Amino acid sequence: MVWYRPFLLLLVLASYGQASESAHEMRGDRSMDAGRYGEAAAHYQCAVDQHTKSAVLYRKLAAAHAKNEALPAAVRTYEQAMALEPSHAKSRTELAILLTRLDRYDDAAALLEQTVREQPDHARAHLVLGLLHAREGHYPAAVAAYQRAIAAVPGYGEAWFNLGEAYLKQNDYAAAEQAFRSAVAADTTSAPFCNGLGRSYYLRRDYAAAAAEFSRAVRLDSLFAQARFNLGNALLRSGQKEEGRRQLALYKRLDDEQERIAILKNTLATHPDDAGTYHDLAVVYGQRGQYQQARIRYLQALDRDPAFAPAHHNLGNIHFRRGEMAAAEQRFRQALQADSTYALAHLGLGNIQMLRQQYQRAIASFRRGLRHQPDHPKLRRNLAAAEQIAAQVGR
Repeated sequence: MVWYRPFLLLLVLASYGQASESAHEMRGDRSMDAGRYGEAAAHYQCAVDQHTKSAVLYRKLAAAHAKNEALPAAVRTYEQAMALEPSHAKSRTELAILLTRLDRYDDAAALLEQTVREQPDHARAHLVLGLLHAREGHYPAAVAAYQRAIAAVPGYGEAWFNLGEAYLKQNDYAAAEQAFRSAVAADTTSAPFCNGLGRSYYLRRDYAAAAAEFSRAVRLDSLFAQARFNLGNALLRSGQKEEGRRQLALYKRLDDEQERIAILKNTLATHPDDAGTYHDLAVVYGQRGQYQQARIRYLQALDRDPAFAPAHHNLGNIHFRRGEMAAAEQRFRQALQADSTYALAHLGLGNIQMLRQQYQRAIASFRRGLRHQPDHPKLRRNLAAAEQIAAQVGR
């Protein structure tokens, strides 16, 4: 009997078609996880083209656009997802958040109000609506929204935190402290939650209790500028002048960095294709030791300009720091392909060759770098070290 063969062939073809459709989605997921947002958007777009009725794929594509700073495209794509699945609360809420980034606050509020009317248990929508109320100074309305979020999800730390913030604005310290303690109980690793509790203690002049919470916040997040500022002031009030001044000095540096980050992000909102801005943002993250964020921004710079030598070089340094020498070498060579005069890439390549005990190659790399930047101190030092080691090995 051979009647089943065509049927089996159809099953195979159908399965192949489904696998082919999902392959782009899976690649998009992997690219999102790796911080390659432009690449993820391209994969999700292919998946959407193959499966035009999938609201899930449109949502993933919209999220990739948003991460890649393509905000108008993200808005359009969320709207396409909602056209396919009008009652999906998560899509509406994510679109509302995106609209706030575009200063479309009224549109965001209208979308959220519709969402909570139709799905009153969607905690995230209540939370974001509360933030919009707080932004307008409508704190009783913000409190009510946060309470609805908590009623839907009792352990919602972010909602408890924002509830505490709203109570602080109304000088209700007892209610604020209860809310902040609930936030901390929900997530003991959150520096902002500890900082919020400390602020309430500080405002009612319990400086020792405030300093304890601020200290906890900076232990959880050493880059948290506002917590450093608060800790410094609490210590000064407690008579610990020297440590208080030290914390305030740390605050100043961190605050300058955060201000620089905010300025660069605002620039991206209006110039999302400027490779240099992504690179500058990555440099600040790298200076702060936030290498994962730096890596993502360097990749975004290279999405805009694949021949941006400094971004290749700095990515190479991140790989070098992780001990990923093959990947680091590849990035240094890509930097030199883009700009053969980029002295720092010659330095990086020479450093890898030194670690591999390829001393003559390292000497050549350092010398090439010095031809383009004769006074570079690291190139000079490393060249001298390489020549000395090579001479000793050659004896």
